[in-house]
Amino acid sequence: MDKNLAGVRTLVTGAGSGIGRAIALRLAAAGARVAAADLNPGRARETAELVRAGGGEAVALAADVGSEAEARRMVAEAVAALGGLDALINNAGVASAGWCENVGEAEMERVLRVNLAGVLRVTREAAPLLKKSGRGRVVNLSSVEGIRGSGLLCLYSASKAGVIGLTRANAIEFARFKITVNALCPGPIQTEMLAPLIADDKSREKMIRGVPLRRLGTPADVAGAVAFLLSDEAAFITGVYLPIDGGMTAKTM
Repeated sequence: MDKNLAGVRTLVTGAGSGIGRAIALRLAAAGARVAAADLNPGRARETAELVRAGGGEAVALAADVGSEAEARRMVAEAVAALGGLDALINNAGVASAGWCENVGEAEMERVLRVNLAGVLRVTREAAPLLKKSGRGRVVNLSSVEGIRGSGLLCLYSASKAGVIGLTRANAIEFARFKITVNALCPGPIQTEMLAPLIADDKSREKMIRGVPLRRLGTPADVAGAVAFLLSDEAAFITGVYLPIDGGMTAKTM
């Protein structure tokens, strides 16, 4: 693989599994130096070990992006390990499903604290370091549900729509520092988060029928887009929210 990201110092949140792990592995394969952060320290270590086993460089960090103190510590530890920061991948997130009238205060606080405030919180802490980079990159993980919305997903959709709004605002704010800020909006990707929704063949087939490409996405589909957005080829792309959904949003836009 072309080492077009050689030496790029990158922090990936939610890197312990699924999309986050795939991103860490893909960026490391392209030469990036990766700080793999996750709420679960054991999974963060597993990701870092997989990176190193493939010949890459990685350090494992444990942090809850929903906590101001832990987000600040995570960024500081990443900078200490990598010697600075060139790219931030805000991938950490939690799922939520339920009718709007049944959403409780605790669930509302949990989802918004991680999915939306967590992205803002980590970006805030990383911004001074990214400004020093000279080629700063931020990639936020939103969702197709942040674009179109779905029944039973009012809270999740709201949090992910907020990520798109934050992405566009930060793209303008950070442009004068040569920092690009973009969002990716995955559709159904085969991860642990999706597993309960495709637990049986009937549910799986129904979901696949809703995807024009007639398959579920893989974490690698998302990781490739992240690698592109971090590359020099994407230096003039900012403020974009890109669906990675096999054509799902094309049916509604």
